Formats: sequence, C-alpha cells, structure tokens
Amino acid sequence: MSQKNISGRRAFLFALGSLGGLGAANLLHKFNCELVFAQQNSKYLNNKAGNKDNGTESLRQIAASKGILYGGFHQRSPTDFSQDLKFQRTFLEDYSLIVGGFFGVTVGPFGLNNYNFSQIDPFFNFAQQNSLAFRGHPMIWNQYNSPWLVEKFKSANTTNAEIEQIFTNHITTLGKKYAGKVNSWDVVNEVINVEDGRADGLRDTMVSGFNGENYPTWLKFLGADYIQRAFELAHAADPGAKLVLNETSLDYSDASGNSYWEKRRRALLTLLTNLKAKGTPIHALGIQSHLLARFNKNFDGNKFRKFLSEVASLGLKIIVSELDVSDTELPKSIEVRDRIVAQSYYEYLSVVLDEPAVTTVINWGLTDRYTWLSDFAPRSDGAEVRPLLRDRQYNRKPAWQAVAKALKEAPAR
Repeated sequence: MSQKNISGRRAFLFALGSLGGLGAANLLHKFNCELVFAQQNSKYLNNKAGNKDNGTESLRQIAASKGILYGGFHQRSPTDFSQDLKFQRTFLEDYSLIVGGFFGVTVGPFGLNNYNFSQIDPFFNFAQQNSLAFRGHPMIWNQYNSPWLVEKFKSANTTNAEIEQIFTNHITTLGKKYAGKVNSWDVVNEVINVEDGRADGLRDTMVSGFNGENYPTWLKFLGADYIQRAFELAHAADPGAKLVLNETSLDYSDASGNSYWEKRRRALLTLLTNLKAKGTPIHALGIQSHLLARFNKNFDGNKFRKFLSEVASLGLKIIVSELDVSDTELPKSIEVRDRIVAQSYYEYLSVVLDEPAVTTVINWGLTDRYTWLSDFAPRSDGAEVRPLLRDRQYNRKPAWQAVAKALKEAPAR
C-alpha cells in the first residue's frame, strides 16, 4: 500500500463534519477565521517569527543545546528514500530522529504470526548507520490495519480469544524486533473519540466506523483494558523503550469552554490518570500537532499550557509527534501564506516548549515536495500546499526560522 493511502487516516481532520458534530456551515460560522487579517495585520508579515536565514546551526543542533530531540517522518517509500541522496543529506542536517511507520499496514500481520519488515528495515538501518534515534509508529490502532486483520475483525466467527492471541503476538513481535534499539514506540494511537458516546471517551468503531464501515476492533473484543495491556506487553518485549500514547486533535479552543478539542483533552487526561494509577508502564504522551493555520485565532496558549502542565504532573514526558501546519484556505500569495504558517509554528512551539516535560519535537515531513497534505488537504485554488519547514527545492522557509527561534527561546531541559 502506498504511503499516500496509509496517511489518509488524517483526512478526517479536514472533514468539517468530524469536528464536534457541527455541520459545515455551523463550523465555519463558529470558528470563523477571516483571512482578510492576513493581508491587513502586519503582525503576520513582519519578522516576529523570523524570516532571515543567516545562521549556520541546524535545527537538531539548536534543539540539542536545549536538551530537546528534534526529528522527522520521511514521507517516502524505502526505494525512493534510498535513491534520493539530497533528501537523505537534508534529513540528516535537520533531524536527529527518524520515524518508521505505519507498522499495522506495512508490516502486518498478514496472517497469524506472518510479518514482513521490508518496508521498515531500510529506515531502521539508515538510523543505525547515521546515529539517529528510531521511533516506531504505531503498534496498536483501531483504524488502518492489514487486510487480513480487518477481515478477522469483521468475521462473525472470530472469537475474543483469537483477537487476544493476535494482539499479544503482534505487540510482542514488534517490540522484540528492534528491542534495545528503539527510542520510543507509539504503543496505541488515536484512542479518543468523545463523539462515539462512551462515558470514558474511547473510540468505538462500532459507532463511528472507519472508511464508511462499522465493525468491531480491539475495544469490542478485548474491552477498555486493552490499552493498559498493550503497554504491559510492549514493556515486556522491550523494557528500555519509551512507551507513548499518541493522540490527535488536542490543540484548539473556543469561547464556549466546552469545544470539541476541550472535551478530547478532558477525556484523555482521565485516561492517562487512570493508566498511571494502575501502574501502567506508560512514559509519554504524543501530541500529534497537525495544526491548521486558519485556526490561529482558536489557539489559546494559556489553556493549552495548562493542559501540558496537567499531563506533566502525572509524571509523563510529552512528544510533539507529527507537527505540520496546513495552509488550506489561506490566501494564495506564497509570501503571505508562508508568514502565517511560520506564525503558527512559532506561537504554538513558544507555548509548548515552555513546558520542560516536552523533550522531543517531530515534523511530519521534511519538504513541501513530499507531504500527505498534498492529497488530503489540497487547496481549492490548485496551488501547491506549503505546510513544512523547507520548500520543494529544500530551501529553508520562514517556518524553519520560526521553529529555530522558538527552540532558541525555549528553556533548557
């Protein structure tokens, strides 16, 4: 399966109906971010986020000076990656960590205990050869699994015991494959969906479905404790790995105090609190941070900073795990777009990096030439999207400078 298809799961971020159950008209009314401000307000066009590239330091060096690990996801197939030496050189210039994914689709299982690591091993080997940290993404996901496993979920003949066996074998196989050589694992991915109506806020694919189909997955067969059990199995397989719960759509707010994002944050905090109370070997929260520049006005730094402090108070580290900024609905002007996107990066990271528990930042891509947003959040005017830190020719953009500035201003860990 192509990377393009695998990454499609994040398309829901841009489906208006998925945000708080609001219809498109209501959502655009409630979260009206008029784009006229981009051309009228010089705040978004000045040098506040940085627009000059006079330094020779790399992002990885700047981050390391503050005790922060800075990494990226490649967005490439193994073949394309291995043949593109310019991409590799630039990746090594910016990043100290590489993400390997998506395990449930590319690796399997394709049958009981049937796995194929050929789509992951090249990136793991690249990490080993270049002294990069390696991060696995993810072990367990209610969405995007191998065709064999999806059919198992759907079959009326599948028993809880069968799924338990697959679950145990899967986590153990992945964990042991790279044991002792992995920086971190996303053990479970995107488990919160408050709109499914459960008191605990967990995602229930019997309610919300996936790709237009409603069928049972891990939650239905194993119960809510599958999350705790996943961490226990992962820890047993690789005791030295940092184990992460990775979650999306946590970043914004509105005046109501009870927005879609705030409900998700509350449900997630409850889940994390309960996991820690049970002694679960969970070490960090991954905040995906797929930002939308058109929602700049809906980022409440004080509220988000409080949320980060609450997570840290549980004894958890925090990883910014999939950072990019969609420029959908921004003006077509590249200069204006780039400044707004840079401002999004700067304002977000200035808040996030103020929390000492944030130890890792990961961009979801290296260059605008290769980004999942080209397919799943395209611009209506046909212009190429510009969500990352480097343009299609690998040049540093204002967003790169914005990130560098936020890192330089961050307190040391």
